[in-house]
Amino acid sequence: MNTASAHTSSKIDASYSKAQLAKPWMRWAVFFFLSSAVFGLLMRYFFIGTVPESLDYKHILHAHSHVALLGWGYLLVSGAMVFLYIKDPERLKVYKTLLVLTVIANLGMLISFPFQGYGLYSISFSTMHLLVSYGFGYHFLKDLKKCPQGSDNKLLRLAVFWLLASSLGLWAVAPVGAIFGKLHPLYFLSVQWFLHFQLNGWFVYGFLGLFILFLKKKKIEVGFKPVQLFVLNLSLVLTFALTISWAYHWEGLYYLNSIGVILQAIAYSWILYPGWKALITESHLPINWVEKIVLLGLISIIAKALIQLALVIPDLVAVSFQIRNYIIGFIHLVLLGTITFGIGGICIDSGLLPQNKFAKAGWFILSAAFVSSEVLLFGQGTILWAKMGFIPNYHLFLFISSAFFPLGLSLIFGSLWQKQHKMDQNFIMIKPVKIVLN
Repeated sequence: MNTASAHTSSKIDASYSKAQLAKPWMRWAVFFFLSSAVFGLLMRYFFIGTVPESLDYKHILHAHSHVALLGWGYLLVSGAMVFLYIKDPERLKVYKTLLVLTVIANLGMLISFPFQGYGLYSISFSTMHLLVSYGFGYHFLKDLKKCPQGSDNKLLRLAVFWLLASSLGLWAVAPVGAIFGKLHPLYFLSVQWFLHFQLNGWFVYGFLGLFILFLKKKKIEVGFKPVQLFVLNLSLVLTFALTISWAYHWEGLYYLNSIGVILQAIAYSWILYPGWKALITESHLPINWVEKIVLLGLISIIAKALIQLALVIPDLVAVSFQIRNYIIGFIHLVLLGTITFGIGGICIDSGLLPQNKFAKAGWFILSAAFVSSEVLLFGQGTILWAKMGFIPNYHLFLFISSAFFPLGLSLIFGSLWQKQHKMDQNFIMIKPVKIVLN
């Protein structure tokens, strides 16, 4: 008998299932972020102290980057997608299996990379993660078809597409390395293909789609025509020309990248302006701390677009890949700024991550670590560009700044174990509002 009480009970059961899976999912995500932050801090210590000879800097770097991208970044983005869109408790069992396999793969990388760098075990676990991501892509795209279609769904579908497309670069690494060698430009471009479409495709599109959902909760609609979506995709493909120009100095690549960054700025403005308007120009300040976290993510992606837009100036193109500080700062701007604070803030707002006082303190410490480290990285990069030497005690300051990452993350990780952490039932059960495309 389909009674009102039975209907309500089924909703509660569905929400409870989500809560039960969301907690370990987010705990593992933050754990891998914390682990990556510790590796990052150790990397900073290499420049100011003495470390055991058994520790290899490149091995630690590989552990740091893989766990950050495939542990924290992947689990945060995929987790937000799953728990904000998938309502069927039976389907969540599939994602539970995928979580277990993803955790095993990341634990394997976390343990193997520091000791062997790229070796049998680390490559095996990396491959395992890659195959599991295919499983996630298949099941999520299948489940997303059942949701009301809107701008957010379209972007998330594309995010998964770029996740899968980025993996082509990884599959190319081994044959290219075997045939041409690791010093060949194609080997470099295979790795950069993966990074470009991971960061600017999978991660950024994931943020844009989830940001539209965040705005939807606040009764703000964002719609765009198919041609506008085409412009966004075209900009992503064209901006890869900059990476190719690092290996092949063809003049035409500069013009392709210039067109790409201009189109990207236009496409981002179509999506981000309504959010900026809501959070800044039309909000009744002060906005709450969770919205400030989302705002930091929004500022980060705007800064990313502006930095790329500056590369229409020919003299800046060479600088973009000659100064390592700029490269690291840019990668952090996407993964730490846009994804961590943008999607992290959306997860806090939806109840997937806690809002208690430990979490609040942790997120503000994390914000301070991010902003200070970005100022140091881009500041030192600019000083090198101007041939003015180094900031006094630069590496020490960068180490101190980096030390706040594990401190803030420890508080956030601890907050995930507090009993008062509950999912926002009203948000979880909200029915997606159909967005009318312009």
